[in-house]
Amino acid sequence: MARFGFSLLAVLAAIGGMASVTAASAADMRAPIYKAPSAIAPFSWTGFYVGGTAGAGWTKADTGLSAVNGAVPLYFPADIPGLTAIGSPGLSATNAIVGAKAGYNQQWGSFVAGIEGDISWFHFDRTAATFGSPFLTFPGGTAAFSTSVSSNWLATIRPRVGYAVDKALFYATGGVAIGDVKYSNNYVGFSPLGAGFEFEAAAVSQTRVGWTAGAGIDYAITPHWIVSGEYLHVDLGSVSTSAPVTTGNAATATFNVSTKLRSDIGRLGLAYKF
Repeated sequence: MARFGFSLLAVLAAIGGMASVTAASAADMRAPIYKAPSAIAPFSWTGFYVGGTAGAGWTKADTGLSAVNGAVPLYFPADIPGLTAIGSPGLSATNAIVGAKAGYNQQWGSFVAGIEGDISWFHFDRTAATFGSPFLTFPGGTAAFSTSVSSNWLATIRPRVGYAVDKALFYATGGVAIGDVKYSNNYVGFSPLGAGFEFEAAAVSQTRVGWTAGAGIDYAITPHWIVSGEYLHVDLGSVSTSAPVTTGNAATATFNVSTKLRSDIGRLGLAYKF
């Protein structure tokens, strides 16, 4: 009888233990399961992107004129400084610039390097009319010039190097600038020698290869969309040509004319990163 009682107690104890384990398991199943928040991956600048830009250029064309094969009029070299001053106006304007860009970045830690190319509508177009009486020996002489410089498009190809602070990229850039430059110079003068009118017409149109340098900041507003602000200085160098100055009878001299085109550009951009 005692042995039977001991066995019964052992069975009851085992059943009680199983019930406790089952209840604890059920309580664990009812309890909410918490997971540690996963770390957010830092933004990566590596990849290709395409986009557009819009802004303004503060552009200046420095024109120059010189007379060769004598003076104009041919017999008075002292008149050349005054004549060339009238025929060498500085032309400047604020012009719109709108275009498209594409590029690629590669990131190593916080260092980012890449290359970008862009092409833009670059609407610089200025004309100046200048007048004067440069003929010192015969003050009755009059000189009139019409000078025009324009540029319609601009493209750049530029390496970029920068430092990334998560979604912000601060960079410096510089490379090749390519653009068209059109220049014309027209002169009409009443000769102080009484020989009548003198005429000159010179024009040149070239695709120029120059240089550009600047800096900017890109900011990723989403994993794919990037806004930017950028400054560039562009120097397209000089274009030059020459043309004879003629009277009713013959050429009396030759004008050499040239212009140097430079621009400071500020623009905003929006790009999609793949």
